[in-house]
Amino acid sequence: MKKINKYIIVCMLFSFCLSNTVAQTKGNISDIRSNWYIEVGAGAQVLFSADASKLSFGDRITPSISVAGGKWFSPYWGTRVQVQGYSFNGNSTTNGLYLGNPLNNGLIYGSNDPVRSESVIRPDGSYRHYLRYMNMHVDFQISLANLIGGYKPERKWDIIPAAGIGYAHTFAYKGTPKTNVISTNFSLMGKYKLPKGFDLNLEVQSALFPDQFDGRITGKMYENNCAVMLGMTYNFGSRGFAVTGNPSRHKHRAARGSRKVRYVQIINPEAAERKIEVIRTVNDTVYVNKEVKVREEVPVRSNEQIMLGSILFDINKTMPMQGQEITFVNIAKFMSDYPEAKIRLAGYADQQTGTPQYNLKLSTKRGISVKDILVKKYNIDRKRIEVQGVGTDAQPYERDKWNRVVIVTAVDF
Repeated sequence: MKKINKYIIVCMLFSFCLSNTVAQTKGNISDIRSNWYIEVGAGAQVLFSADASKLSFGDRITPSISVAGGKWFSPYWGTRVQVQGYSFNGNSTTNGLYLGNPLNNGLIYGSNDPVRSESVIRPDGSYRHYLRYMNMHVDFQISLANLIGGYKPERKWDIIPAAGIGYAHTFAYKGTPKTNVISTNFSLMGKYKLPKGFDLNLEVQSALFPDQFDGRITGKMYENNCAVMLGMTYNFGSRGFAVTGNPSRHKHRAARGSRKVRYVQIINPEAAERKIEVIRTVNDTVYVNKEVKVREEVPVRSNEQIMLGSILFDINKTMPMQGQEITFVNIAKFMSDYPEAKIRLAGYADQQTGTPQYNLKLSTKRGISVKDILVKKYNIDRKRIEVQGVGTDAQPYERDKWNRVVIVTAVDF
């Protein structure tokens, strides 16, 4: 009864964490094509079964390998499918019933273990048995670093707990019969971000198997293992998440009575006749270029190209860095004030990494991701937005990290 109560408590805690996490990710779900990954791992494991402790610890250590694929649906949670296994070393005695000795058409089992003919029987009647198995499971994962510290694309470290349910198959091997059981899986992974889409992983995991998993029935509720594996993850497709929030947040601020102030953005100081005024709510802060006098006048249509802003990206990423929402707000305000205006999104990449061909594709994808945000979040007509991939043919800024950028230019207003 105590064990059942423990399971109920664990399930309740897991459900609470799941509902909390899903609530926090509203509005920040990734595109179906982004944030996919594959990972492989290898290490060692130990089986904790009846009488296994009679073996030396060294004799109980066996190899463990894993292959997994998954997707992060938000900065806070994701899912994966993992296949893990290889071998276990167990220990048996003459006590117990064995699935390899079916009686009465398999309704009951006998005490004769076929493994004994494949093993050396010790003077105390004990003997080793060898298992070959595969455990495939679906896991729900949580990013503790993002959940606790907030999403930061530049963060290198992460701690990822996971829990899931799966299917474990034991292969017939040296007298051990084949079995199929349901497994319950838990893991804790430490992850370190490497360049070019790779991660280094250290994972500790455990699986709970029903008593008959190893072909022997001893009366225990379950048997389990503990594996420690070192692995690599490769993230393909675009990686990262757009900084999203509640699209109506800025409207609600004004409704709550905050003071309106003028934000004057001088796009081209030489063209003093042409200025863009963006009205937004800022708590008692006024951003004004005092050297230019603001005139209240009807905007004049012009074909002159002016730069509206620059949107930065992390290395090898196609989603904008966090903290640039005001740039999007200003662009959206400009498009609203000039209904006939069109803009060009020129994507760039730095020369630090990648081939020119790869960087051209990367810069184009960056422009497309900015366009998608403007269209989907700020309701700008996509026909008013032109995307241009420049790659590394031009480097508008001196620093490499500044050239991971999409420059937004008004081309007709």
